[in-house]
Amino acid sequence: TSDGRRIYDGYLTTAKAAYPNYVEEMVGMSKGADVPFEHLFLLNYTEEILLLMDKNEKEGEFKGCTTVFLNYRDGPRLLAHNEDGPTFEQGCLLVAHVEPYELPGGKVLPEENFVSFCYSGLLAGVAYSYNCHGLCLTYNTLTMTEAEENKLGIVLSCRALLSATSPEEAMAMMKADGVGMAIGDSLNLTSTRDRTERMYSVETAPAVGQPTTLMSVHTVEPADGGTDGHFYHYNLYEHHRMSEVPLSPSSVHRKARALEMKAPRVKADVLAFLGDTDDPEYPIYRYVTEKDKAKTLSTAVFDLQEGVLEIYIGNPTVSKKPALQFYLPC
Repeated sequence: TSDGRRIYDGYLTTAKAAYPNYVEEMVGMSKGADVPFEHLFLLNYTEEILLLMDKNEKEGEFKGCTTVFLNYRDGPRLLAHNEDGPTFEQGCLLVAHVEPYELPGGKVLPEENFVSFCYSGLLAGVAYSYNCHGLCLTYNTLTMTEAEENKLGIVLSCRALLSATSPEEAMAMMKADGVGMAIGDSLNLTSTRDRTERMYSVETAPAVGQPTTLMSVHTVEPADGGTDGHFYHYNLYEHHRMSEVPLSPSSVHRKARALEMKAPRVKADVLAFLGDTDDPEYPIYRYVTEKDKAKTLSTAVFDLQEGVLEIYIGNPTVSKKPALQFYLPC
């Protein structure tokens, strides 16, 4: 349709202007998969387009994710995450080295090195990841009532974050001053090289009619024995007062279950929470029930005290030991 072509062209023009290197990455993906570029580009803008078309309700049934922050000065210091998705998706772990990229004007972007859980056909960055600068990230889908045309897409922006050298740089990239984000999202981040030992929950939303992004940052400070050092994030706005469309009842159920369980203080508590299945309709560790059509694909634990990323395939309360372990840059 003419409206569809206008939306597509607007997003593509904005993407090429902001991140031509990642658009070229999508071109390479489309060639390698023998898929038309337009199809792959649209796949990476599914959230934005469905929200513009007001058809995001059914899509949301398959999405989720739960993130736990545990930040105590004397340890543990954990950013832990359940990656939830559709039953037809397995996902994959990408270990990438990206060579320097020369922009049309002659500026050369530095090489990139990162590890990221990825979905079929999508750029890396919309799950859990870390890079060579020690930046550790997890992603939670949020859905607002509005979307903006001619702005940056979530998947493209998350891919760009994998080049950030610090939480501060990542947050500046999320704000995208001069352009702005088309829809909102939630990123949880910390760094192995941040001397403040802070962790951050960042929620964004489009600034309607303005070339920037609305942003709220909740800082999880390193706690001592007398203060609370944990925080949860689901697929709901927790600290940014925005009008939203809940993806499904799952987030409300997961949040309610967290209030029933004891507050986490050690890693075992976090794994017990992420592996909890006591809610028979919408469990925290998702395994497809009569009402909940998503499943937990894997569980990631960034252990900053030990300097490792642990990945569990299967319920972490059953698996006991991670299936994979990566050493984080220190």
